[in-house]
Amino acid sequence: MKNKNLILRYFGLLLLVMGIILSIKMYVDRAYPTYLFFIISGIGIIQIIASFVSKQMKVSWQILWALLPLVVGFVYLKL
Repeated sequence: MKNKNLILRYFGLLLLVMGIILSIKMYVDRAYPTYLFFIISGIGIIQIIASFVSKQMKVSWQILWALLPLVVGFVYLKL
């Protein structure tokens, strides 16, 4: 059976691209620290790898693991 964790894979790709774009923008604007955007890119890479390595996940688990970094980041920024 073929792996089809597409929600997790595409959301990881979105996080990866968003992290790279924001990191480049921060370097251009000389606004530091950019490590937060490297962390976002790393989470995106981890999600992409997890979507290929893991067996078929339920859609609800994929949505949970896809939205978890956004929720944690939002809580971190509000504290």
